[in-house]
Amino acid sequence: MNGGGGKKFGGGRVPTGTPSLAWSSVVVVVSLLAGASIVHNIYKPDMTLPPVETAEGVGGSTKKEK
Repeated sequence: MNGGGGKKFGGGRVPTGTPSLAWSSVVVVVSLLAGASIVHNIYKPDMTLPPVETAEGVGGSTKKEK
């Protein structure tokens, strides 16, 4: 048997644990931006706004008031 008693599995190395919340947030944001960039380079969506059609009588008068 092992007479050390205090030795743990893995040679007694300290576990590194989980990454910090800040580092995880950075990884998530970079991943989302990279994914959006790839999708927009492949599909190239039309992001132009259609012209606004005004209805008469809605939204005030067409002449400027002082």
